[in-house]
Amino acid sequence: MSNNPKITVVDLETYKTNPKLHNNKKYYKICLIHPKSILHYPSKSITINNTVLVFTNPLLVYNWEPISREQVGYSCLFNPSFLAENTNELEKQCPLFKLGANNIFHLNKEQETHITSLYKKIKEELNSDYKNKDAVVSNYISLIIHEALKIEPNAANKTPKCAASRITSLFFEQLNRQFPIKDPNKSITLKTPKDYSDFLSVHINHLNDSVKTITGKSTSTHIKEKITAEAENMLHNTDLNITEIAYCLGFKYPNNFSKFFKSNTGKSPLEHRSVFL
Repeated sequence: MSNNPKITVVDLETYKTNPKLHNNKKYYKICLIHPKSILHYPSKSITINNTVLVFTNPLLVYNWEPISREQVGYSCLFNPSFLAENTNELEKQCPLFKLGANNIFHLNKEQETHITSLYKKIKEELNSDYKNKDAVVSNYISLIIHEALKIEPNAANKTPKCAASRITSLFFEQLNRQFPIKDPNKSITLKTPKDYSDFLSVHINHLNDSVKTITGKSTSTHIKEKITAEAENMLHNTDLNITEIAYCLGFKYPNNFSKFFKSNTGKSPLEHRSVFL
């Protein structure tokens, strides 16, 4: 990423030629894309023949195929912690970042010029030495979000219609509510797909099929990725020891947590923490 690991803005040519950015599915992305490209989703492909604003999140399964030789535009990438720390409740609940919602917005020339200027201001701010630049950048991102909502003003009131989308949204709502962990004396209560199916009062097969259909990944994979991401966050940003972190994340024994973490990151918890010391 950039000097600030929480957020960066790059032009599309850099984005296209950098696999670490292009293929990274851990980040929320807001992309300003000029023609011509194709966005591939599990059930459809969409050809972009005019300038669009595209919102994606870590749960959305997609692939961007640039067609035009030169790609003009920008990609703004930010991790979940930036979204949690720097956006208000309206942005957090914005359907542009949720499954099943429209995530592609076609821009006219005036909108394109205005939004392009916002991307440039974000880049300038990220390169500045201002200590509160994250707050300024967050304001620019909010403006981009609201420009999309102006294009489709009723988006905030729309919810996914199909049963699979509804169940998947409920699953992620409960999954995300458990994180970030703020009380080191409490352990997460929903740890397995069965825990979530019981909580949501749906059969586990129905939950698993719905999540797999909508996201392309299993329920257990999403849970594993979320716990791993929170473990990395706690190792990096807290002084809790390994035993305390293991407890918070629902592991009965620290050794089980260490094995889980290493199998998913390639490093032991202590090795991961030492990188940031």
